[in-house]
Amino acid sequence: MKKAVGGIKIIVFVALVLVLFVGVTVKTANKTYNERVAAESFDTLDSYKMQEYCHENAEAVMDALKSGKADKLEALMVKATGVDSVIDFANWKDADFKNAVSMGSGSLTVNPDKKGRMDVSERFFVDVGSKKYMLFIETQTSRWGRTNDGVSAVGVTTFAHFDATDYAWNGEDDGESALAGKLLWKR
Repeated sequence: MKKAVGGIKIIVFVALVLVLFVGVTVKTANKTYNERVAAESFDTLDSYKMQEYCHENAEAVMDALKSGKADKLEALMVKATGVDSVIDFANWKDADFKNAVSMGSGSLTVNPDKKGRMDVSERFFVDVGSKKYMLFIETQTSRWGRTNDGVSAVGVTTFAHFDATDYAWNGEDDGESALAGKLLWKR
């Protein structure tokens, strides 16, 4: 009986030492990571990563629109305001996203802000039934393009309105369009 109690005490002691060791290791790793992130500075944008994030987010937005569910689009957004207006703008279930034509992606700002955040956006021509729409998807990146923060804005308008602006529409809610989120490039 004394051997069994002694064995249990040893197992409990070893488990406590192991928990203490793991806890100290995790705390030290987190502290080191946070110190390195706070001390990092960048002088160049990671434009390759920004383009990659833009493409990934555009596909996710199109999938969310195709589902017709506002909560799927909200989950992708940095700030999910106005999502219902974008969902209700067209019958997205009939959209031909597989044949959507991109105008290319890029940033509408010159440099990242003080926090290292920068936009990268892409515009798409999308057919929904017999009508053509313009879809604007803006991705927010941080750490000079190295981190994908999510979709900052999704704008939609008709092709006729887009054409009337001489292709200068960049997601703004101008009365003939809908906007979800907040445009980072308009800061």
